[in-house]
Amino acid sequence: MKPEIYLTTDGSKTLYSKEFDEHYHSKNGAFTESQHIFINLGFKTIEKPEVNILEIGYGTGLNAIMTYKSNELNPKKVFYHGIEKSPISSETFKNMGYIEYFDLTSREIKIFSEDWDKPLKISQNFKLLKQNTDFIKFTPQRSYDLIYFDAFSPDTQPEMWTYENLKKILTKLSTDGVFVTYCSRGDLKRNLRTLGMNLKRFSGPPGKRHVIRASKH
Repeated sequence: MKPEIYLTTDGSKTLYSKEFDEHYHSKNGAFTESQHIFINLGFKTIEKPEVNILEIGYGTGLNAIMTYKSNELNPKKVFYHGIEKSPISSETFKNMGYIEYFDLTSREIKIFSEDWDKPLKISQNFKLLKQNTDFIKFTPQRSYDLIYFDAFSPDTQPEMWTYENLKKILTKLSTDGVFVTYCSRGDLKRNLRTLGMNLKRFSGPPGKRHVIRASKH
């Protein structure tokens, strides 16, 4: 089923999935949520000159675009690997408002929304691989410094949040690597601690009390 475009409180757009009865981002602000959780608590905390990022739930591409734009201000060598089982159409992407807001070039539009399953260099400092695959079947082949876990909620997709699936990606997280997500449920925190992660709880974006940032030492 084709997702529907929904206008969030901060003026940015998200999608509503009829299949999962859930929005891709917070209704209280898609841009605000992504900036707070994935950029401020995630990407900006990584001090390495080269950063490998894994995103579970590429979705609309918003987190990838915001990471790319953030990296232009303080460039690192970034390899960004996004996993998505159900990519949105290029038409839907063009209707999200990202092109105008982020002033994307036609080449950037194509890389962020089309050309799946092959690594593409967007700039001298940013390479993107969008993989159209089911996370349940996915086996990471490289190590990562940062993981964005942005799947639908545990209520909707419990299979995405199991101990086994968290383990297979966290074993590939480098020392001092970081895992960030919007979810702060007790069972998630227990699983992360069992997997040797150090947890820190932060105030969430509008409409969300807390979010989790976990690091590996």
